[in-house]
Amino acid sequence: MITLLLISLVFFAIVYRVFGTFMDRRCGIDDSNKTPAHTLEDGVDYVPTRASILFGHHFSSIAGAGPIVGPILAAMYFGWGPTWLWILIGAAFVGGIHDYGAAFISTRTGGKSIAEAMRSIVGKQTGRLFALFVLLALIYVIIVFLDLTASTFTSKPEVATASGWFIFVALGFGLVLNRTKLPFLLSIAIFVPVTYAGLAIGHFFPAPAIGNNAWAAIIIVYCFIAAILPVQLLLQPRDFLSSTFLYVLMAAGILGVFFSSHTIQIEAFTGWNHPKVGTLVPILFITVACGACSGFHSIVSSGTTSKQLSRESDIKRVNYGAMLVEGVVAVFALGTIAILSESERAAAGTPVGIFASGTARFMSSLGLPQDLAMEFTLLAVSTFLLTTLDTCTRLSRFILEEFLQARSSRTRWIGTAAVLILPAIAVTQTIGGEPAWKAVWPLFGATNQLMAALALLTFMVFLKSKKIRYGFVIPAVIIMVVMPLSALALMAASNGVLSLLGGVSAAMFLLGGFVTTMSVRYVLKSS
Repeated sequence: MITLLLISLVFFAIVYRVFGTFMDRRCGIDDSNKTPAHTLEDGVDYVPTRASILFGHHFSSIAGAGPIVGPILAAMYFGWGPTWLWILIGAAFVGGIHDYGAAFISTRTGGKSIAEAMRSIVGKQTGRLFALFVLLALIYVIIVFLDLTASTFTSKPEVATASGWFIFVALGFGLVLNRTKLPFLLSIAIFVPVTYAGLAIGHFFPAPAIGNNAWAAIIIVYCFIAAILPVQLLLQPRDFLSSTFLYVLMAAGILGVFFSSHTIQIEAFTGWNHPKVGTLVPILFITVACGACSGFHSIVSSGTTSKQLSRESDIKRVNYGAMLVEGVVAVFALGTIAILSESERAAAGTPVGIFASGTARFMSSLGLPQDLAMEFTLLAVSTFLLTTLDTCTRLSRFILEEFLQARSSRTRWIGTAAVLILPAIAVTQTIGGEPAWKAVWPLFGATNQLMAALALLTFMVFLKSKKIRYGFVIPAVIIMVVMPLSALALMAASNGVLSLLGGVSAAMFLLGGFVTTMSVRYVLKSS
């Protein structure tokens, strides 16, 4: 396990330096160009931000549970070998290009989202279909994470208290950073320990038991408030502080790897076909998802992050750098399942439980109690779920404003309320005794990857329109177009187009095929 981790860290460090610099030169990054954060500064959404703070926001928003759940499931299905290789290659040369490209396009087009950029380059009809697809996908993410967060608060009231404490500390951190002259490093030295004090407060003062629906209502109100507040008041400081949870978790866990003697207890390769999920190609790529490439990242990169980039060179630091760090998280997640026996994996239950068990095992090598390590791990994951929720709400409002071509102080309030109506209704619905969103959960991975394919196509088209050589994007485009479309076709065929899952799969396949065809047609036509 130590060898795999060392190889991964060295690989990502070299790739960041070499390939990241290559993309900067190829795209003509120039810090003399003013970014939208400066040209459109409004003190609410467009705010120039130092790279260290913005990295925390961006990383917290894109991480979530994706790079943890995906690699663990993929390792269970096909073994750690192909999963590890795809994480390395995917994060560096597919997901990294994807995230960099989305931020680059948005920065060069006045802060437009990736969907709006598609509309202005390829055509109005294609762009509007892409925007509608993105909006529906974001609302789906809100529904899923709303239910998961509410369920966590119901089952673990100490996490609910700690999360509430964390939000108020983040507000205080934001006020200090923006309304006082307290040095930045001193502010961090004060507020990071205060944030972590929430662990003890949650333990001794757990929230009252109020039920899942009540927590969902409270979280919806929080999402509304968080999405309309200026980014520098809550979103930036909260994400910066929440990112420290993962930094500490990763640092302690990775250090524990080097001091442990755990051996890999899972097979390197289990076969080309898994009886439950299907063949390695395309299922492996769909399952790993955020650990290598995620369409959601393009929405964050071109939605909130691009509006806060202080200079163009920060794209490499924030967007490409965060994707590579997420690759490190995915490799570490792979390690947490690799050291557990089959019985221990079964006892842990869910992928998050496996991650917590494996992390606690690594951290115990440093002398930390396993129970405390596991509680901290679960709190860190829950924090990222909440972070993704309100970021998705703000992003959904941006997409809706672009779709309707209306943006004002009034649409900030009305648009935010509008995108939360469907999640508020859907979170209470059940199908067969289970939450409604679980009925179409298999679609999530494929649609998320399809979104990435469309974003990569847009990047290629944008480079073509600016007469910038785009050959380095083509392999990533081919992989990300073929894999999700293949998965959607398989789901439509196996479930039947008259079923809910099969019908939606077929619709997503047609949408992806149409946008792909129009994009390729544009490239060939302008050659």
